[in-house]
Amino acid sequence: MGYIDKGEVAKKIVWTSCVIVMMVGIIAPIYLLLKYAISDPSTVNTGGRPIPIWPNRPTFDMFLYLFKDREFWAVVANSAIIAVSTVALTSFLSVPAGYVLARYNFPLKRFFLILLISVRLFPDISSVIPIATFFVRMNLHSSYLSVVLAHTLLALPYVIFMATTAFEFVPKDIEEQARVIGANRVTIFTKILVPMVFPSLVAGAIYTFLLSWDEFIFAHFLLDTGGQIQTLTLYLNKNLSFSPPQNILAAISVCLSVPVMIFTFIVQRYMVSGVVSGAVK
Repeated sequence: MGYIDKGEVAKKIVWTSCVIVMMVGIIAPIYLLLKYAISDPSTVNTGGRPIPIWPNRPTFDMFLYLFKDREFWAVVANSAIIAVSTVALTSFLSVPAGYVLARYNFPLKRFFLILLISVRLFPDISSVIPIATFFVRMNLHSSYLSVVLAHTLLALPYVIFMATTAFEFVPKDIEEQARVIGANRVTIFTKILVPMVFPSLVAGAIYTFLLSWDEFIFAHFLLDTGGQIQTLTLYLNKNLSFSPPQNILAAISVCLSVPVMIFTFIVQRYMVSGVVSGAVK
């Protein structure tokens, strides 16, 4: 028999245990969410009896109820419009800003970048009151534009920082060679540089979409007062105020989470390559 290194065995046991604990921590909330979403009334209202591990009679009635509700589809559409618009506006502003910050030097440039990203260190609640007050005074509240602009303000610092880092990895020689063969600045930027940093831009778009889709505080202050436009998070909060059973809340939460999961799985390869390699291949 070969020599068995007890130290290596102990490391493997520790790492395996840590992986199992993390997997349980990730899977358990998802399991509970799905369990309550398909639970029948007898599973939710046990009358003091222990809650079963699995629903007594699994049913999709809550999902059917939501899918028949016109208000539900309206808030899904509102959330999608706001999230997609936020991604478009943030990308439109961050890409040229990131290029300028990467290519041109000016005094206190690094300090400016640190100051830019440090904006996200402050909690959203600290800035929602002045921003909401500004939009109210400008008569822009209770509109798609107000929430899109607010979400753009939240996402823009981090996405600019990502774009700047990505452009810094692209050698300047590539631009110089393109100029030699007659390419103008617009062609170089759109046809050469942007495709090279595309994975990082996609990673920023994912971050922006997730932030906008799940955001509640700004949507609450800017939309909830008017009541004409609501997002999925506001719809969930409104149902919470009526003390409904857990299964309807879980079904709404599943509908809030599934599009994010699907979107993330589709573009995850871009996100990984953008974050790890700086988007330059």
